[in-house]
Amino acid sequence: MGSKSCFSSCFAPVLQAFLEEKRALGYKYETEMRILSHFDRHCSCRCSTPVLCQELVQGYVSLDRNRSAHTRQNIICLMRQLAFYLIRHGYPAWVFPKEWFPHKEQVYKPYIFTRREISLFLERTEMISPNRRFPRRHRTLPLLYRTLYCCGLRVSEATGLTLRNVDLKNGILLIQDAKDFRDRIVPLSDDLSERYREYCRLAHLFSSSGDYFFSSDYGKRYSTASLEKNFREILWGCGISYRGREKGPRLHDLRHTFSVHCLQNAMKAGRDIQEFLPVLSAYLGHRTLSGTQRYLHLTAELYPDILEQMEGWGKGIIPGGSSHE
Repeated sequence: MGSKSCFSSCFAPVLQAFLEEKRALGYKYETEMRILSHFDRHCSCRCSTPVLCQELVQGYVSLDRNRSAHTRQNIICLMRQLAFYLIRHGYPAWVFPKEWFPHKEQVYKPYIFTRREISLFLERTEMISPNRRFPRRHRTLPLLYRTLYCCGLRVSEATGLTLRNVDLKNGILLIQDAKDFRDRIVPLSDDLSERYREYCRLAHLFSSSGDYFFSSDYGKRYSTASLEKNFREILWGCGISYRGREKGPRLHDLRHTFSVHCLQNAMKAGRDIQEFLPVLSAYLGHRTLSGTQRYLHLTAELYPDILEQMEGWGKGIIPGGSSHE
């Protein structure tokens, strides 16, 4: 509660109090924090009193016409939450009407890379070269991208790893404070463990335990935007078409591909899928099985021949809906 405010507009005190209340209730509010900071900068030169009026809210929501409908919805929901907070504390505020929400866009369908595409992609990452601005990226990026696919990590989980989270002796990653504040242990394959040890010898000779394992050339955490930009360049080099922001492939699709390939391997090996799903779910850090079961549906679409061989095993657990975890 007594932490220094990261806001500077006339809304600074209420934004800080609003943020602290949400976090006290157990919400991470990391993405929301970035939106609130952006909103704070937007307000700095536009208003001198903390009045959340209709003109201010609508002006901010429509600020960037390139925002997707999903992003605009997230911003509107946050503005509504802020408005309710302000009203509860006696401030005048306009609440964005629900009926004015932008229409939902078609749910994104994950791009599942073929085995050949993944091989090409990983080979291409090894061709990343250093330059004057980024002299270390040829060491960091290949292993980071390989980790996203081989371990099925979320991007934030990989970029958030510090040296103390990586057990080189036992080949284990400790994922802490991930989505919904969950922790988990992710084992590395023998090959990946050796790559980690070699990378650590080259990149972290003088590092401390709190330093980011996949640190940028500036010693900071790699930004998702930077990884996505390089990701699209690698796709181009592989001859894999990037079809746009709402169509992909996206960086997160490496995690989707890992999950589908794991299920494919399990089915080919004759594993009992109903027993295997909870294991995969725990490995991925899903809160419930519903997020993991989605991959059965994708596997059924991509590999119908496998499911035919396992006829009866998937009955009743192949979902028709979708979940985003």
